[in-house]
Amino acid sequence: MTLAELKEGERARIVRVSGEEAVKRHLGALGFVAGTVVRVVGESYGNMILAVHESRIAVNDATARDIDVDAV
Repeated sequence: MTLAELKEGERARIVRVSGEEAVKRHLGALGFVAGTVVRVVGESYGNMILAVHESRIAVNDATARDIDVDAV
């Protein structure tokens, strides 16, 4: 399943981040790496708001579809 399929309040563990290498590096620097648990906080202007570690980060739908997750 991808991150884009999650609903508000759901948690998942990141399995893999796909896409362009530069985007993968940027997401990795923000904490989007395999094994990290994220939680969907909400939505704003079409972006998913995610809790990653102690931060809140927004990702667009295309990016969310490039992040494979397993439900927790």
